[in-house]
Amino acid sequence: MLGLSKASFEPKLAYFEVEWLLDRGKEKKIENTVIYNLARKLTDKAVPSYEDKYDKKWFNFYLPLRRSGYFISLPFWVVEYNREFFIGFQGLGNLHIKKGMEEIEKEYKTVFREALKFISLIKKTRNKILEKTMPYDIRTGKIKGKYIMEKMMSIEEKKKILGYYEKHLEKKLKISQISLVDYLKVCAICYRAAYGKKTKNLSPAEMYKKWADGRDCGMLDIKDKNSEGAFMDWLRNKSHCGGHPFEIIFSSFGHGIHLYPPDSYSPHYFLGVTNYSYAEAFIHMAKSLIKERVPFNAKDLEEVLNYLAGEIYFSVNSSGNIFHTFYYEPSKEHKEKYFRHVQWDKIEAPKWR
Repeated sequence: MLGLSKASFEPKLAYFEVEWLLDRGKEKKIENTVIYNLARKLTDKAVPSYEDKYDKKWFNFYLPLRRSGYFISLPFWVVEYNREFFIGFQGLGNLHIKKGMEEIEKEYKTVFREALKFISLIKKTRNKILEKTMPYDIRTGKIKGKYIMEKMMSIEEKKKILGYYEKHLEKKLKISQISLVDYLKVCAICYRAAYGKKTKNLSPAEMYKKWADGRDCGMLDIKDKNSEGAFMDWLRNKSHCGGHPFEIIFSSFGHGIHLYPPDSYSPHYFLGVTNYSYAEAFIHMAKSLIKERVPFNAKDLEEVLNYLAGEIYFSVNSSGNIFHTFYYEPSKEHKEKYFRHVQWDKIEAPKWR
């Protein structure tokens, strides 16, 4: 990284100023024609990275900034949709820009003027200035889970569970009609596998009420709980109310664990997990369903096992699934433990016009 005294370009804005301008993590709406025209001028400098009849996208623009006595480059992207601009600054926040007469702080103009001015140096150095000035807590890449996870499943255990599951599938177990009582009994197998003693003295319905999403589309109100016809009629006609009746483990981040019942298209249950903080619970459930000879499919099983065994890659410093992301810090500890294991993405600039 270049110290300010060595840089041929001295940024006018500091990192903390842009944090304040963007109100970190939120979308700042601006209705100002001057800012809009500056955004237009910036995008006119490069060929869109992606374009269709609805929008245009430009990736890999850069804003030069000062941070802790250093010159750094902050990546940002631009989307033009419906003659409005949506601009995202990595790790800081977004701007939503329209034409208008709103009075805004002069620093917003500086953001775009600095980005425009910086283009000539990027071109002149053939991106070398970006390689020298982009900090590793901003750069993106990937790293295998085994290098960052504190606890991992052994490869032998992973293979053993996969073997059990493959043998289970070979049996081609099927089921077509179930009642509400049947569904809750299978849920209870899953809950006991995941929560053990916490399920003691709880009925299947009580377990469901305790751990499921709760928006059950009236499932628990089915009058004849032992009737296969009543449950299958509810499944066909009432289960798609916008709730999450089959999210048997609720998660406030995305979704937790789902157990879908069999239907006329799939003669088996389906077990799936979205939030991988429930990965171990998911595996315990799958093992118990195998043991109890429940007809089920778990297409996520191998991926979840790879996750628990540290065999999948985590994104580094990128937005997206927070459970599959590792945030690299510019510290001695991270440099010693993780740096050599990260596969850093190539730093790129737009295709200039």
